[in-house]
Amino acid sequence: MKENLLELQEATLGQDKWFAEGSQAENEVEKYYNAWGKDYEDSVKSWDYDAPEKAAALLKKYMQVDGTVCDAGCGSGLTGEALNASGFKSVVGFDLSPDFAAVAKEKGVYEDVHIVNMHEKPFCYSDNQFANLICIGTLTYVQNVPDVVREFARIAKPGGMVIFSHRTDMIDDEFTGELEAIKADKVLEEVLVSDPKPYLPGNKDFSDKIKIVYYAYRVL
Repeated sequence: MKENLLELQEATLGQDKWFAEGSQAENEVEKYYNAWGKDYEDSVKSWDYDAPEKAAALLKKYMQVDGTVCDAGCGSGLTGEALNASGFKSVVGFDLSPDFAAVAKEKGVYEDVHIVNMHEKPFCYSDNQFANLICIGTLTYVQNVPDVVREFARIAKPGGMVIFSHRTDMIDDEFTGELEAIKADKVLEEVLVSDPKPYLPGNKDFSDKIKIVYYAYRVL
């Protein structure tokens, strides 16, 4: 089994730099992830990916488990499973990839899963619709991330949490400044910006080269 996972790793990321380099072209992202399909979870688990569990624990640290959580960019449902295991039983997910959304829905941890393109705003949700929102391992593929974060705040209830991760190689002074502007506009209140944490430590294209930062904000 381990040899098969290592072969899968080489086939997907070791030789294909697309994942490490990232892309913000939605057609390219959707095509790549649809092709990756159900092998995705075997791949990321072989690389010691634990961001969903860490993010779910972070949300539970700051919020009660009642209320509906929006899992933005839910992919195959790993974050939904982590939320469910942490006691969050009401979760709605959305993703760009119909194939991944179908896999997530089959897991039975989501009340519903929708197809949403984060480049198209406003999202198809009402103001203040969700108690909390979480977005893990997704914003690499999104243009104008701060604008998306504002949209996250719109669809989450005041007092609720917006928690997301972002890769260290995508964080610069401009990005940080735009998040500061969101705080200055009294849209979100910063609760936590973590130190860089391991992202895919078992993958040679990431290991110590690319880590992630967890951001936790309270909606104002």
